[in-house]
Parts: sequence; structure tokens; C-alpha cells
Amino acid sequence: MPSGPPTEQSGRWSRLAARLRSLVRRGRRTGEALAYTSGLLWTHARLPSGGLLLLALLAGVTTPLLVVAMTGLLDTLGTRPADPWSAIAPWLLVMLGALLFRNIELAATSYLAMLIREQVEPVLRHQLAAHAIAVPLSSFEQPEYYQKLETGQQAAAGFDQLLLTGTLLVTGTIGLAGLLLLFARAHPLLAVVLLATVLGQTIVHARLSRRWAAVNYRASPLRRALSYWSTQLSSRDAAPELRLFGLAPTLLGRWQAVFDQFLTDMTAARWQRAWQSLATAVLQEAVGWLTILVLLLLALQGTVTLGSLVALLYGLTRFRAGLERLSQRTSFLVERWARVEQLRAFLALPVEPRPSSPGGAIPRQLRQGVQFQGVSFTYPGSDQPALANVTLTLRPADHLALVGENGSGKTTLVRLLLGLYRPDRGQITVDGMDLQDLDPAEWRRHATAIFQDFMQYPTSVGENIGYADIALLGDVTTTPQTVHPRIVTAATQSAATAFIPELPQGYATLLGKEFEDATELSAGQWQRLALARAYLREAQLIVLDEPTAALDPRAEVAVYRQFREVAAGRGAVFISHRLGSARLADRIIV
Repeated sequence: MPSGPPTEQSGRWSRLAARLRSLVRRGRRTGEALAYTSGLLWTHARLPSGGLLLLALLAGVTTPLLVVAMTGLLDTLGTRPADPWSAIAPWLLVMLGALLFRNIELAATSYLAMLIREQVEPVLRHQLAAHAIAVPLSSFEQPEYYQKLETGQQAAAGFDQLLLTGTLLVTGTIGLAGLLLLFARAHPLLAVVLLATVLGQTIVHARLSRRWAAVNYRASPLRRALSYWSTQLSSRDAAPELRLFGLAPTLLGRWQAVFDQFLTDMTAARWQRAWQSLATAVLQEAVGWLTILVLLLLALQGTVTLGSLVALLYGLTRFRAGLERLSQRTSFLVERWARVEQLRAFLALPVEPRPSSPGGAIPRQLRQGVQFQGVSFTYPGSDQPALANVTLTLRPADHLALVGENGSGKTTLVRLLLGLYRPDRGQITVDGMDLQDLDPAEWRRHATAIFQDFMQYPTSVGENIGYADIALLGDVTTTPQTVHPRIVTAATQSAATAFIPELPQGYATLLGKEFEDATELSAGQWQRLALARAYLREAQLIVLDEPTAALDPRAEVAVYRQFREVAAGRGAVFISHRLGSARLADRIIV
């Protein structure tokens, strides 16, 4: 017989088991993040981190110490000693020392936190940048990549605040523990009630903060959209079209629509957080009044002295303020800790796969060439393949032109050829060796390319060209005194020498508008530098994606004339919509 629906009890057990698995996963993530953070601090900021923790431990004792000193001071005065100043001097010194240490601790903590930031934040940013370079290019097609990256960057920027909040939390916890011991001396029930208040409020705020962190993470696409439209509305590149076509009101409307959606999501989360915070605040007030009432009753019964009563009432005000700070710091710490977990998640993204045992060395001169055999590729998140069952051969020294409409997969094909993507189906071979069995970095050293969306580096002219073979630049942190002859040759081949001598400092001229005393180039001049960068590398394979799109017809003729010399004896793939490129090819594929 078929089994009936699960009983209510089995359903409860299932939910409990799921909850436990969730807690185990969360505990594992927290443990990994804690180990990562501890290792980071131990390696890069051992002394300031240790100093910060020591200060936090000592600072936590000051509040209960003040209460004890105040009790002793008032009780001593109540006995009317013959020499009052001698009797109260020790208590006054204790209070003065505690207050003085607080001020010293605040200044030292601020200084140590600054040191930690200067030593750790660059390490985190370097790790993020290094991992962003190491992940497969297909990762950039997935929104999750950008969400984790954005949250990871936030964690790097606020790492010192995370650590500072953690140490302040240690200070506050020790202070509250000391006050609880003093209240326990007056009556154990007071300590139990106050401890329950601390635990309850801390747990509630921690849960609220974790939910808020999840909402904040889900809002990452909206923040990126806001940033994008803000950049377009204020960028130099977009300014001409905005004015020409009157796009400002439309784009402002787009920005406003995204902002309204963002505000709606955030407001709903904040309202939920505010109501639960209000409930805990009301409970805290009720516990505070109950504590005052109990202390007064104990004083009337003679259980506590007048000095103890006054000191404990002062201690209660410090306890309530400390509890409020503890809740705020717990909330802040949980939010920032969620960012550290996302930073860890970003650093855990799989890197570009490399063969465990390389299939063989790539010959300096290919004999069979490159073959595509039934290759298909679909971008992550897409249902339609960009390429489907493509078969072609690129022989050594073969010049191949890819001509087709936008979106027909031409750029995807060359990125597969360069090993930037891996095919979903089919095989790409290099001289009979599967491209996936070759070291991708080694294969790319045998290729060079200019992409349609080529980079415009805000560095010198020589560096813009020399980035294709960084060894020619030496130490790129210093301005080279001489230019390598190969860089000059590549500039000549791309016709960039038509304008480089006219620049203020020739090959040492700083380009772009990001820095002072920099020179901006025209689109055609930038493209000539990109061509020079592609020509510089002594590669077996050249890929050109619309190589003359930004050049005038006369410059285009010069580029093609030079290209015949550059591409002689090498394999070449052109992507173009112009017949001028197709005439350079041995074969045309549409």
C-alpha cells in the first residue's frame, strides 16, 4: 500500500533536522572565517592586534572597579573616620587610575586600529584582485561573482572597524560580567535576571543583524545599478550623448526607479528591525525599574549599605549603557562578519582549471594548427548557445576572417581559441593535443590579440605598448629612461609613430585624464597603441577584433600594409564587418 502523508511529528523532526544542518553549516562557515581572520592578523598585524586585545581585557575591568571604589568611598565616609582624607585616599586613587586608563585606552585603541588597517587592508585587496584574475573568464558572466566581490571589498575596507568592534565587545562583556558579580553580592536573583536580559537582547540583535546582512547582500544588484547610472550621468564619456540626445531626464528616471526599489526593500527590512528593537528596549526598561525596586527594598531591610546602594544604582546606569552598546556592537559585528564570510566565499570561487599533468609542450612552430571539432558553448545563465557544433581548422600561417552579424558568436569563438573559455561540448586541439590538457597561461604566451573593447591604461605610452611583454619594461614602478627597440618597432608597425613624437614626453608621456599632467588621445590613437601592443608579442597566433574600427581610411590602409609584414608566417584570425579585413584572409567564414 502507498504510504500516507508524513505525520505532524515527523514533519517537526524534519524541520528540526534541517535547522540543525543549517546551524552546522553556519558554524562551519564561521569557524573557517575565524581561522582565516586569526591567521591574517597573526601573519600581518601580530603586535597591534595583540596590543588591542590586551587593552580590551584591561579596559573591561574599569567599570566594575569604579563601582567597587565608589562603594568603598561612600561606606568609608559613612563611618566618619578621624582622618577622612587618609581613609578615602586609596579609593580616590583607584577611581583616578581607572578614569585615566580609560582615556589612555581610547587613544591607544584608535592608534592600533589605524595600524591594523594600514597593514591588513592592502593584503585583503591584493588577495581579492589576485583571485579575480585567477577565476575563469566565465565567472564574470555570473551576477553572483559581482555580489561576492562587492561584499568582499566592503569587508576589506571595514576590516579595522570589525576588529575594533570585536575588541570593544570584549571590553563591554568583561565590564558587564564584573557588574553582574557585584549585583550577585547584593542578591543572586538580580544577577540572574540581568544576565537573562543580556543574553536575550544579544541573541535578538544578532539574529536581526544576520537577517539585515542577508537583505543587504541581496540588494547588491540594485546598488550596482545605482552606481552604474550615477556614473553614466556624471562621466566624461557619456556627457556628449546626454546633451545631444537630451537623455538626462530619461537616465535620471532610470536611476530614480532603481533607487525607489532599493529604498522599498531597505525600508521594509528596517521596519522589521525597528519593531523588534523596540520590544527589547521596553523589556530592558522594565528590568531596569525592577532592579531599582529590589535594590531599594534591600536597602530598607539593611541588606546593602547606603554606599553600596548608591554605587549599585550608578552601576545600574553603567550596566544599561553597557548593554545598549553591547547590543549595537553585536549587531555591527554580525553584519561585518557576514561580509568576511562573503569575502571567504569569493576567495573560495574555483580558479581557472589547470591540467594536473600537461599534455605536452607547445611547439615553437605549430605543424598541424588548431582544430575545432563539434564545439558548442553557452554562457552561464543563458538558455541559447553562443556557438553550436562548430568545426573548423586554422592551419599554421593561415589567415582566417570571421564575418557575421552581431551576436553570431565571432568573439566567443576567438575567446575559446585563446583558452579564455572552455567548450561545453566538443574539443579544441593544438597540433593534436587537447587544449584543455595544455597550460592555459603557456598557450596564451603563443598568442596575441586586440579586442574590440581594448584597454586604455592610464600609464605611459611605452607601458601601454610594453604590457604585451612586461619583461621589456623592467620595473614598471619607475619611469624607464630608454625605450626598448621592440616597443619602437611595434609602434612603427601600427603607425603609432605618426603621433608619439609629438606628445610632450614621447614614449614617457602619461596618458588619460585620471592623473595630473596626463595627455588624452583620440579613439584612433588609442587603437593604434592597442595594435602596437598586439604586434609586440612574438606570437604564433594573432587575433584582431575590428582592428581598424576607430581609424580613418588613410590610417586603415597603412595598418593593413604593415599587417602583411607582421602576420607573415603566423596564423591570424580577423573579426570584422568590413571587406577590407576580409581581403587579407586566405579563407572567409560567415
